[in-house]
Amino acid sequence: MDRTTFCHLIDHTLLKPEATREELEQLCKEAVAYEFATVAIEPIYIPYAAKLLKGSKTGITSAIAYPHGAWSIEAKCHEIGLCLDMGASDCDYVLDLGSVKEGNWKQIKKEAHACRKAAGSAILKIILEVALLTDAEIRTASLISAEEGADFIKTATGYLPSPTIEQLAIMIETVKGTQTKVKAAGGFSTMKRVQQALDLGVQRIGTSSAFKLLQEMES
Repeated sequence: MDRTTFCHLIDHTLLKPEATREELEQLCKEAVAYEFATVAIEPIYIPYAAKLLKGSKTGITSAIAYPHGAWSIEAKCHEIGLCLDMGASDCDYVLDLGSVKEGNWKQIKKEAHACRKAAGSAILKIILEVALLTDAEIRTASLISAEEGADFIKTATGYLPSPTIEQLAIMIETVKGTQTKVKAAGGFSTMKRVQQALDLGVQRIGTSSAFKLLQEMES
């Protein structure tokens, strides 16, 4: 894979709670220079990022109900709408993990359907937080996400232990043959680990280590 193709798979990420405007400026500068797919940021920074990225090929991914997912469906849909109005192109929401653990799949399906509708034509990614899920829960959550039209299912928020390659494989196998793709995030900071994900069929990487990965790739 050449550098340009690789860069187009990257959501260049700045989601730490103490992120500053100066760091955002640097993030956006790098994203434009390397044509990363998006910058992944908190909602408060969307308007400023939209100005910095105007005219570029890089979109804006907003974290929704981040990092715990413990918001009502109405609140998540409202946040999606606000973020899109401010200039986001992609919305990554954390699903209702409590309902998953209760086996309340009707609620998960209802949430995914509503968030898909709220996102409209924007890219919607559903964060499963697989470190907290059993293999069976990963399969069911992945399947529902695909059935409800998610553009991507995403492994993790980055706040919990990194997803395993086996968990990634379950996600990819479950959505095979659908329009839903898989985004790997949470601990993908070495080229060896990223390549394992890409070999499985991952089509987006969320990372705050993009330059480290590029250096490894070109060394």
